[in-house]
Amino acid sequence: MPRFATLRSATLTAALVVALPRAAGAQDLPVSPAQMKADARAYYDAEMKAAFLFVGFGALQAGGGGVALSRTDDFAKAFGWSSVALGGVTALGGAGYAIAVKIRGDYYTGLAETDLARFQREESEHLTGTHGRYVLYLATELVETAAGIGLSTYGLAAKDDVTKGIGISAAINGFALFVMDVPGAGRASAYLDELRRFHPSVAPVTGARGDHGFALTLARRF
Repeated sequence: MPRFATLRSATLTAALVVALPRAAGAQDLPVSPAQMKADARAYYDAEMKAAFLFVGFGALQAGGGGVALSRTDDFAKAFGWSSVALGGVTALGGAGYAIAVKIRGDYYTGLAETDLARFQREESEHLTGTHGRYVLYLATELVETAAGIGLSTYGLAAKDDVTKGIGISAAINGFALFVMDVPGAGRASAYLDELRRFHPSVAPVTGARGDHGFALTLARRF
């Protein structure tokens, strides 16, 4: 039961974090085509910076774990290996996200220049999915943080250095990811709200870019 209570609390907290920015901007005026294009570029520029932030943190955590592995005690070994593993996964995930942002950013910002009605429709569908997934991301990170704190507390009480080392590493990773994802959730929520308030009235520009084919397929996977 405590596990389910923790998961439920984390999910509710994540849902609240995701919903707040959207509620705050819900009464704003309609968005102009020029502003919508600028906001699309700004959103993907910010997401690219966030991707590199994840890469940087992951590399830092993995590097810290590598330093800890130069020591021979149980705590250092447990903390080191778990930090290398969690940091490595975070860095790789950030790199993969950067590639995805580049692909779909080029696609959607290009579409905004050629067909605003199609852009509004497809980008709204894309951001609706992204916005919803942030609840899962943030809840998972809160659960990881709570589990890490629990493990480290148990390890401290039981004088179990291995459990303590793993727990501290997990808590650091989970909390850092949560802190970095909260602004991302806010950006997605605000951007989605603008997309929903945008009503294209300009006829689409045809023939400038043609069919996006492969880029569209990849962009829709994320």
